[in-house]
Amino acid sequence: MKNKNKKIIIISIILILVIVVSVMVGCTFLKETPVEGPKNTVEVVDKIEAFGYQLEDRDTELYKTTFMELKKVLDNTEIDYEAYASFLAKLFLIDLYTIDNKISKYDVGALDFIYETEREKFKNKLLDTMYKLVLDNSNHERKQELPIVKSVNIEKIENTKYKKENIELSGFKVKAQIQYEKDLGYDKNVEVTIIKEENKLFVVNLSVL
Repeated sequence: MKNKNKKIIIISIILILVIVVSVMVGCTFLKETPVEGPKNTVEVVDKIEAFGYQLEDRDTELYKTTFMELKKVLDNTEIDYEAYASFLAKLFLIDLYTIDNKISKYDVGALDFIYETEREKFKNKLLDTMYKLVLDNSNHERKQELPIVKSVNIEKIENTKYKKENIELSGFKVKAQIQYEKDLGYDKNVEVTIIKEENKLFVVNLSVL
């Protein structure tokens, strides 16, 4: 009888220890597991279907206004290509240099405006330079100070020729001045080279002046 009671006591102690350890482990796990905030996502709110341009909810007011101006130009039966080039250059520069709304360093802006064969090279260059130190903001926790474009002033547009695979394409050189919400040392005076292929314009080069 005594041995039986001893066994019951031992088993009870073991069960209590197992329960206590389980509760302690569970509490520790809950404390150490961070509660994730809402994920940083992007939603398309408008498109210029025929040209493949899109407007996202994260875009700045400046970008949204410029996008609608370009949309008006492209809605015309006869497109004013100089006006098209002007607004395209503005959108390109706003999206490229407004890094504050990008999710991570891999979320490089303005790639939709780049000529397809130049796109990968352009992106890789930016990943090694301007976007290199951009921290991740997937959970809206980034504290890093990053540029926001306040305005883009087009100073000069001139016709140009651009040679691509032994074919000479017509286009534009657009000189522009960029102003920021806060001066963090990013490029201010630039020249964008744009070419025309069929009815669409593409950025093929960006030079800092």
